[in-house]
Amino acid sequence: MKRQLCALAMVAVLAGSTVAADQFYPISSVSSSTQDSDLWPVSNLIQGPGTGFNADAPYEKLAGGPDGLWVTDAPGGYPSDYIEVAGQPVVTLDLGSDTVLNEISTWGYSSGNSNGVSEFSLKFSTDAEGPAGGSASAGPFVMAGDPATGTNDDSSRQSFDFDTITARYVELTVIDNFFVAPGNGDGGTVPGGDRAGLGEVAFQVVPEPSSAILLLIGCLPFIRRRR
Repeated sequence: MKRQLCALAMVAVLAGSTVAADQFYPISSVSSSTQDSDLWPVSNLIQGPGTGFNADAPYEKLAGGPDGLWVTDAPGGYPSDYIEVAGQPVVTLDLGSDTVLNEISTWGYSSGNSNGVSEFSLKFSTDAEGPAGGSASAGPFVMAGDPATGTNDDSSRQSFDFDTITARYVELTVIDNFFVAPGNGDGGTVPGGDRAGLGEVAFQVVPEPSSAILLLIGCLPFIRRRR
């Protein structure tokens, strides 16, 4: 009987019956270090599957413009380099409780300008540590695009893995955008970079072992004995 159960478990795993669509954690709230002057609100970053991005693979971005994107002001005016003028903005995401994480998904801001975030890093803290209280970090991560022209992807899900960690708060620091000097589109480059923006942020649920995989693990001693 046990041998039969082990055989069924192997068939289930090999057949891919344990593979499911990606799931994403709900994010409780979000804030930015620039929110008092942001052009479009940082709350647009956490609209989630079915609203901010397609709930089905490959999870393309759905919402755009002032109702679907986050972007800062342009303190240096146009043209200028936002990061050089204003520094690196920080977005703080609150998952509501300590959560096991090993991935972040991001969506770009706009393919029509170079304001989109091109590089970012992460810092994590637990509920007990409070916002900005932790020391664990990950990155830097580089988003899809061409830094020589400012071309960037504003629709595709971009997924970045990191070592598994438990955290409630995640600080996303914008290291750079796609600005190409002088920022006015000379030489076939994409104009902009006087702001910094993103389309969406999400965290994929860390999958738990399926019943078939657990059963297969339980079969290992039996398999060894047979050998």
